[in-house]
Amino acid sequence: MLGTNYGVGQAPEEQSYDYFNDRASFEYKHSFWPRRCYNTGRWVWGVAMRGRRIITGPGEPVIEDRWYHRHEAIMMMLQRGK
Repeated sequence: MLGTNYGVGQAPEEQSYDYFNDRASFEYKHSFWPRRCYNTGRWVWGVAMRGRRIITGPGEPVIEDRWYHRHEAIMMMLQRGK
């Protein structure tokens, strides 16, 4: 279709669908290694929210992790309605 960009170049908050948030399981974990928040890029140290999605199919399962700062995780959960 002419004139559509299919979400390329849009900021994450402008995208209409994020497959990860719908299919992942979220839990508070203690991060022993410093990690980056997926939404903001801030360093995460200590208690943080980890989202884990396991993709199964033919072959080996693929595990995808995303870490969120604990304050960002609260806002994300409130927006999701869960």
